[in-house]
Amino acid sequence: MVAKDIARLWEELRHRDPEEKLGWITQLAQSPSEESIEVLLDVLKQESWFLRDQASRVLATMGEPVLEPLIGYLGSGLWYTRASAVAALGRMGSARAAAPLVGMLNDPNRTVRDAVWDALLLLCRNELATQELAEAFDALPERVRRFALDGLVERDSEAAGRVLRHMDGGRTETVEQAAPEAAPSSDSLAWNEVVGENEVVGEDEGVGEEGEAKQAVR
Repeated sequence: MVAKDIARLWEELRHRDPEEKLGWITQLAQSPSEESIEVLLDVLKQESWFLRDQASRVLATMGEPVLEPLIGYLGSGLWYTRASAVAALGRMGSARAAAPLVGMLNDPNRTVRDAVWDALLLLCRNELATQELAEAFDALPERVRRFALDGLVERDSEAAGRVLRHMDGGRTETVEQAAPEAAPSSDSLAWNEVVGENEVVGEDEGVGEEGEAKQAVR
């Protein structure tokens, strides 16, 4: 499907109700082809939160054919496309997504980083993915690793414990040792100093958290 056909399709969908949009996305997923996968991936570039969320959920069920393209979308210039790709990879639970997702913890957009934390917690449900996640954490510089583990502990100490058991050949370091009480919150100034100072709450926040609520029915 050429770009102009896709653009025309989005324009038509804008005027349809959510049920029709959902039905169309579901139909694409039921008959996967290179063309349908291309269209579903393109949905992640659209401003409609509803379309992106539904496409992300569907893509997560499609496995290997969409894994590498989704990882590629982590480098998109659109923050909401990156966040949607992160969400899809988290739901997919593939071990191969662990290292790319850990690398996204330094994304300048807070909404994307929040999506990354959610995705990492989902990966922790998969034993193989947890092992890969531990290796990715171990590869981080020590200071960054400490702050990353602290962020995981804050969200789910049990998941953090599973990651720690796989780190450094199953060392016995406790969650408390990995995330000492003095360590600051993962979204504090100190965390920003670790991952970079280019904090961006939303590059186009009009298409962000509050703005997207208005788009959910578009």
